[in-house]
Amino acid sequence: MKLLGLNRVELLVNDPDQAERDLSALLGGEDGLSFEREPAEGVLDCRVDWKAGIEIVHPESDEHVVGQLLKGKGEHIFTVVFEVENIDDARVWILKKGFEIMYEFDNGTPEKPANLRQISVSPERTHGMLVTLLERGARP
Repeated sequence: MKLLGLNRVELLVNDPDQAERDLSALLGGEDGLSFEREPAEGVLDCRVDWKAGIEIVHPESDEHVVGQLLKGKGEHIFTVVFEVENIDDARVWILKKGFEIMYEFDNGTPEKPANLRQISVSPERTHGMLVTLLERGARP
């Protein structure tokens, strides 16, 4: 597996508007932060500043699994996302090393190749940190 680097840190928050204001005030500098809304299952409010590498995540329902997590653990760093060169190589590496894959995402269809593929590793062996590995770009 070839690790390309840190992609972003995802923060699970109660109030995404306040989190956006607070993080912008702290880290925005003279140019400010610029959070863009990202589509996420239709039940999450996700906002990303790609330059800063920060994503704000808020569940729109307490019933969603992420809503349950927020209710139980409160606000916290939710996920750390690392970019890899090849997600298939990463999958083999993860399983060979004895880690458990908790979730996989591939936004491709039979008509259109994926430009985003992710694997989330169960936090049991990562000391509570949800690690997501990400490959961007179309599959060959």
